[in-house]
Amino acid sequence: MGRMHESPRLSRQVLVFAAVGVLNTAVDTGVFFALAALCHVASAVAQVVSYACGMVNSFAWNRGVTFRAGAFRWGEVARFALVNGVSLVASAVSIGLLSREGWSLVAAKAVVTMGTWSLNFVGSKWWVWRHARGQSSSSVRSV
Repeated sequence: MGRMHESPRLSRQVLVFAAVGVLNTAVDTGVFFALAALCHVASAVAQVVSYACGMVNSFAWNRGVTFRAGAFRWGEVARFALVNGVSLVASAVSIGLLSREGWSLVAAKAVVTMGTWSLNFVGSKWWVWRHARGQSSSSVRSV
């Protein structure tokens, strides 16, 4: 019976996670252009700051809304940072490899984004917020 209830919950989490991702992109882009174009901050510095703002936004919304994590745990921050760091490195390496293989930047970015989005969702659901009350006992993995 737990599996029957997991499917709608999983579908909801996937959709909310995707919506949060769109919001993260808007935060990242807005902060980047505000810093780089309006405040004349170096683009590399603006990228680091804007990416960090997107990650903070992602943590807050996914923790509270997507996975309904309940009481704060410091371990979530470390696990979240690790999952996102792995995704960032994987995306940079993958974009580089696909570009060298002749993929267009748009195609490479689309494929890499889908892969890292999937990695982030799986890592968030089954590791970062595995304890969350929004998870069913059948889906929680101990890591």
